[in-house]
Amino acid sequence: MNFFSPMKRQEKTREFRVPPAFKTLCMIKLSTLSLLSLALGAHASGTAQTVNLSLKKVKVEKVLQEISKQTDLRFFYDEKLLNNLQPISVDANHASISQVLSKALKGQNLSFQILNNTIVISEKQRTDIEITGTVRDAQSALAGVTVSVEGNSALSTKTDANGHFSLRIPEKAVLTFQYMGYTTERIPVGNQRTLNVTLQTSTSQLDEVVVVGYGTQRKINLTGAVDQISAKEIENRPVTNLGAALQGLIPNLNITNASGNPSQSAKFNIRGITSINGGEPLILVDNIPVTGDELARLNPNDFENVSVLKDAASAAIYGARGAFGVVLVTTKSAKSEKLQVNVGMSTQWRTTGKLPEIVTDPLTVMQYKHDAAYPLYDLYPDAVREYAKKLQQDPSLPNTILDPTNPEKWAYYGQTDWMKEAYKKLAPTNTLNLSLGKRTDKLSYLFSGEYYKLDGALKYGNDKLNRYNVRNKMDMQVTPWLNFGNNTILTSRQYEAPVFMSGDFFWNVNRTPSLDVPKNPDGSWTQSGASLLGLLQEGGRRKENINEFQTTFNAKADLIKNIWTANADVTFRRSFGVIDGYNRPVQYKTGPNATPQYAGGTVPSAYKQQENTRYDVINVYTQYTQQFNDHHVSALVGYNQEYRNTEKNYALKNGLYSADIPSIGLGSGATTVTHSIDDYALQGIFYRLNYDYKGRYLIESNGRLDGSSRFPKGDRWGFFPSVSAGWVLSEEQFFSPLKSAINFLKLRGSYGQLGNQTVYDNNMNPLSYPYLPSMAVDNGIPRVIEGNRPISLNPPLVVAKSLTWERISTINGGIDLTVLNNRLNTTFDIYKRTNEGMLIPGRTLPGAFGADAPNFNAADMKTNGWDLRISWKDKFDLAGSPFHYNATFTLANSKATITKFDNPTGDIRQHYAGQRIGEIWGLQADGFFQNEDELAKLNQTDVGTDDQQYKFYVGDIKFKDIAGGPDGGPDGKITKGKQTLADHGDLKILGNSEVQYPYSFDLSGSWKGFDLRVFLQGVGKRDWYPPGSQIYFWGVYAQPWTNVTKQNLDHWTPDNRDGYFPRIKSYSAEDTGEELGMPNTRYLQNAAYLRVKNITFGYSLSQNFTKRIGLQAVRFYVSGENLFERSGLKVSIDPEALGSTRVYPFQRTYAFGLNVKF
Repeated sequence: MNFFSPMKRQEKTREFRVPPAFKTLCMIKLSTLSLLSLALGAHASGTAQTVNLSLKKVKVEKVLQEISKQTDLRFFYDEKLLNNLQPISVDANHASISQVLSKALKGQNLSFQILNNTIVISEKQRTDIEITGTVRDAQSALAGVTVSVEGNSALSTKTDANGHFSLRIPEKAVLTFQYMGYTTERIPVGNQRTLNVTLQTSTSQLDEVVVVGYGTQRKINLTGAVDQISAKEIENRPVTNLGAALQGLIPNLNITNASGNPSQSAKFNIRGITSINGGEPLILVDNIPVTGDELARLNPNDFENVSVLKDAASAAIYGARGAFGVVLVTTKSAKSEKLQVNVGMSTQWRTTGKLPEIVTDPLTVMQYKHDAAYPLYDLYPDAVREYAKKLQQDPSLPNTILDPTNPEKWAYYGQTDWMKEAYKKLAPTNTLNLSLGKRTDKLSYLFSGEYYKLDGALKYGNDKLNRYNVRNKMDMQVTPWLNFGNNTILTSRQYEAPVFMSGDFFWNVNRTPSLDVPKNPDGSWTQSGASLLGLLQEGGRRKENINEFQTTFNAKADLIKNIWTANADVTFRRSFGVIDGYNRPVQYKTGPNATPQYAGGTVPSAYKQQENTRYDVINVYTQYTQQFNDHHVSALVGYNQEYRNTEKNYALKNGLYSADIPSIGLGSGATTVTHSIDDYALQGIFYRLNYDYKGRYLIESNGRLDGSSRFPKGDRWGFFPSVSAGWVLSEEQFFSPLKSAINFLKLRGSYGQLGNQTVYDNNMNPLSYPYLPSMAVDNGIPRVIEGNRPISLNPPLVVAKSLTWERISTINGGIDLTVLNNRLNTTFDIYKRTNEGMLIPGRTLPGAFGADAPNFNAADMKTNGWDLRISWKDKFDLAGSPFHYNATFTLANSKATITKFDNPTGDIRQHYAGQRIGEIWGLQADGFFQNEDELAKLNQTDVGTDDQQYKFYVGDIKFKDIAGGPDGGPDGKITKGKQTLADHGDLKILGNSEVQYPYSFDLSGSWKGFDLRVFLQGVGKRDWYPPGSQIYFWGVYAQPWTNVTKQNLDHWTPDNRDGYFPRIKSYSAEDTGEELGMPNTRYLQNAAYLRVKNITFGYSLSQNFTKRIGLQAVRFYVSGENLFERSGLKVSIDPEALGSTRVYPFQRTYAFGLNVKF
């Protein structure tokens, strides 16, 4: 507090500072001072005095000093009141003190009183007013909109179900209106007492409310690496599950579909290789963890948005299971104050995608198979091929005759493309969705249901999927401070397929010779026909029925409204799965008088498997948030507990009395019964702390203390902290000149540590108690004692006592940039992730020990990467109507390197320090041997195949000799050396099999009710070397029994020395590391691709028309999924199906749909 008092005119003005204690005393009540002055007869003599002033852009304090100089008046005020006031200008000529002060303090929220010779300056007394109003969008009222006073978030409320609000605020306050997906409105109240506000759909991603762990945040305030998409980006696409819909939409969220089987789920990965022991992100639906299979059974139409927490800072609140990122799925809630009914229907047709092109001309096929098998054996000799020549000349001849070399059997000269024979051209799918909901100020509810029916691709013994989903989501305001809610879902899925529709079937349909035919002349199955089509149609069925029930009860208490809340929820999930199956032999004949034989065994059998799962989750947490002038703080702390128990029963009965009554109770053969129980528990205490100053400087800390039953007591608990910070440069004063061009600029940085609790067995199944030794029971040993096969116990595995968490640390830096009037948004993140303590086998122990060495936490790995999203959103006038369009581009990459591994010899066939994950070691190809002289000069025995006695011939592949000589140069031999880093012969690193530069383009536009979306997705770089099992690629080079593919026709001959393949030679590609099975530069494939993932075209009827017929909205659309792809592969196979030929073929989908809103 300051006093100014007058001195002689020629003297300087003196300022008297009051001690803090007296300052407080003086400010107790200015009104008391006023009354006391009046009681003593004080009079405002100062009002008669005048001053002359001419001041330009000076502080208010300067004006007071000048008045004090020219008068005998003193000023009394709190110096804090004058801080941060705007500079003023005063021009006064013989003006009264009242006139000058009124002008000087105008708009400064200050008042003055003249008491005798003292002028008291104080803050204007606040007068609260009540403001009411309604908030809506272009169509209807909006419930849940946050209405707050700018600069004081403690003064806030939310609109009710009818969009109404009421709030007491200071006079002339400025109100802000915020709602997810809409532009934030800022409205000065002025003299208004009622406001009707219309929110516009947001064109800036910064206004989005993003779902994070146990809460939400505005995107503008995020400091971690978080990405989110809304339901609009996945709706109306003909996909079977959410995983398939998400592929390519979020940078570095890598979705892979191992198969086209409609019953299989997609695999999730965030930011590349996680651990050499595997690892997937944590997936939660409405904050409840689910597996990938459980997510695939849910209705994709139920989802409101999907958030991906990529870095350790944002995922740390989930602790042990968030080590490799978190996927948060939020389901829809009611929004309308009126009962709203939505009906969606679509019909889809699915067809198989890329399949290899097969040569079917009998003479060509026989000749190639004969040449491929030579000189090992004489396949399809001249006598057999002679009829093929006649058939080529006269196609009307029968394709099945008696074998010229064995009249007791049939010989087949078919032209069968077994893939066309096994798969339908089109398979129908139908989807029906229904939802109805309403929101009031006391109750909101949303009921949704789905029926999904899919017919599979099989032409014989059709596979089919039926899925039912029912969800009811309710929230009720019990008291003004207490809300209660429930979210219940029922899911039922039935999948039925031939029992022999396994990996072997898909393998065999690819390799069964085209010469064979399905049926014999007498109508019986051929051996190939029975083994493929017969087993599908007659060999038995497998029925899988999974029913799930989940209910979540939640409560929220406003302990202090808008400041302190408490939340609790408890979830109970019960899953009941039953698989019934049976198989029966299928008869076939090899000749007109041959004894019938059987495919699929000779004894019918039946089996039954039951799997019941119990899963319980408890979450309790409380959150405090408060605004102190320009400082905003919030804190969240909570407790989480989970328990999962799975019990499995399996029974198999051989020797059924009747194959027509497939019951495990009706048989005389051997019975196999197994039973298992698997469970785990998790407890955790978590927190999140946030602070920001003026929304400019942001700090956040997340952490969790986790305890897992997967580890021994001494190593069970782990603490996983994180910290992140952000700096919004665009809010700085120095940034003002750039504000017109750069609307928003934020820098982010984070560091966090997480733990991986999952330990896998050799089949990549998670182990519940990996620290406990266990013994396997075997009742199938090949011994008979007293007429029975005895049961044996295998020796227990040895486990390490110090088994504990893998520690994953992540450093992340990011930038968020918005330019060109919020039309162009860019987000870029760069990160480094280290994984310490990965489990690896211990060193080999002596055979006398009797068991394998235990696993230890003894390997480390680092992953470096980045991800980028660029989006553009705008509109322009087209023929008098606005054309809205959006474009989004995503790109990412990551590279993982082993930094520590116990490999003292440097064996390149296993991990080693410095190895980049995905390395492909192999040889440089040097064309083909063109003559005997070249063949004599180079010894390739070390890489020959034993099936061909390690021999090479003219026309075979030739490798480049680059090492082995005394000076390190060529030595005339192709060798693999010891296959170590120190001695790897002629081997070198050729490429890398990991996916690099995954990208996507998402383009959409709308105009006068029409809308179009084109979504492209692909991979920028990936190397792939086809293994010998990839008969799509190798054809007869793998085995002579498989099909001849069209690309096999381009091979070396004396007249075609530059053919793509070497001379025809079977078994040359079958074995890894031998001949064509040795990776080499000639057949290393470019597996990069661009796929037209989705095209959707729709039309919405005008609202004027729909209102006349009693509807809110009607939309028709056509859509296609996985329509087309371009890749660098030299063979017609899907670039995502490189792993195996033993999988269900990938599908293309075409759909027509209708959405109606009542």
